[in-house]
Amino acid sequence: MRCFLAAAGCAMASACLTFLSGCDQESRPDEGAVDSRYVLASEPADAKTPTELKDTLVDAADVVVAGRIDAGDLEPFEEGKATFVLTQLADEEHAQGDPDHANKCPFCKRELLNAPKVVVEFRDDDGIVIAQDARQMLGIRKGDAVVVVGTADYQEPINMIQVNATGVFRRSPEN
Repeated sequence: MRCFLAAAGCAMASACLTFLSGCDQESRPDEGAVDSRYVLASEPADAKTPTELKDTLVDAADVVVAGRIDAGDLEPFEEGKATFVLTQLADEEHAQGDPDHANKCPFCKRELLNAPKVVVEFRDDDGIVIAQDARQMLGIRKGDAVVVVGTADYQEPINMIQVNATGVFRRSPEN
């Protein structure tokens, strides 16, 4: 029995490593494939953090939310789907320009860890998630800071905000 469990564990770990080995591609998606209907030319005003939305969303509402495309140890994109995960950005004023501040400050670590995740989905007219990879469709990649416009609702039991997005703006790398 122990041998079987050990073999199963090794097989699962190997499968996970094989799956994740290509996840951190640093190349920018093919800009020619970007669907400009969903890419915003300028940054929308009054973007909220996921924590601010959590504290104010009661029912589904139109929102503007800023965050970083990231899902921790998991891949933030679903292959072949116009969907991705956002996490809260570190407080820029508190960090005073230090890009590694959130990793060193216990307050910031706790705040970011407790912030809700945001699942962003772009849907077609029938309400189905668009079957095109968000990286190519929107010209985005893991680690980008973005601002998303759409309709959102907060799902308290799992501390998650679901956004049916209509547009995305990618901030410049220094933001």
